[in-house]
Amino acid sequence: MSTTERPDDRTISSPRSDRVRRIAGLSGRSARRRHGLFRVEGPQSVRSLVEHRPDAVEELFLTAEAASDHGEIVDLAGAAGIAVRPIAPEALRAMVRDQDASGALVSPQGVVATARTAAVDLALEDALAALPAAGEPATVLVLHELRDPGNVGTLIRTADAAGADLVLLTGASADVLAPKVVRSSAGSLFHLPVAGGADAELLYPALRAAGVAIAATSGYAQDDLFAAEIPARIAWVMGNEAHGLPAAVLADADLAVRIPLAGAAESLNVATAATVCLFETLRRRGRE
Repeated sequence: MSTTERPDDRTISSPRSDRVRRIAGLSGRSARRRHGLFRVEGPQSVRSLVEHRPDAVEELFLTAEAASDHGEIVDLAGAAGIAVRPIAPEALRAMVRDQDASGALVSPQGVVATARTAAVDLALEDALAALPAAGEPATVLVLHELRDPGNVGTLIRTADAAGADLVLLTGASADVLAPKVVRSSAGSLFHLPVAGGADAELLYPALRAAGVAIAATSGYAQDDLFAAEIPARIAWVMGNEAHGLPAAVLADADLAVRIPLAGAAESLNVATAATVCLFETLRRRGRE
């Protein structure tokens, strides 16, 4: 423990303490890999972490005001045996150096946690093992080379809302544990299995081995999404924001559909396209 640190049951007051600097450094991918930790910010995301994945929590920090305003987090932490470490607002703000889309500094609203990467970002084989048993319906969202962290987090949240069973990301996609991904997922990262960094050459054969059909969208597909037969076990593959899916992935898909457009728009962005496909799958299964 640094001389600038206070004991864990005392309020952390120095923005320059080693602990604060170490957690601030988790904005970087190399630091996350080195420490095996990532940062979770804000009451909504931290509440989901503590409630749904208490095993992943390394440390939990709340200001006095946040502890008063969000007593449910304190209660959940207590029930899970997680220590709440008091922290001064200026020290907690120093833990978060990121900016939002407008360039404004992110406000963690008095709540920050660190979590173990291996407990949340699963290996491909462990993620696939979490799928429903063979013969049972299953919905998977695959993000193929999606680079924008905000899109990745939003799509994890959408998959959660649509009742998907699993989210997989290929190796060229954004880091699933980057702060902007975690924030954009609004807690959904901790509600369903997620695996990042998958090798695309191994991913699709592994899905098929689990009885999951590969589905893609294309404006040139003959089949209409709303009329096509949707397999009971399906993986919707969404491509890069600028370039879409590679031709080889489209050609190899078990199902290719187009989303009908009634207006003059030429296409949908990836988040909207994924939302339409996932919720059409949900509608067909009668799980509204």
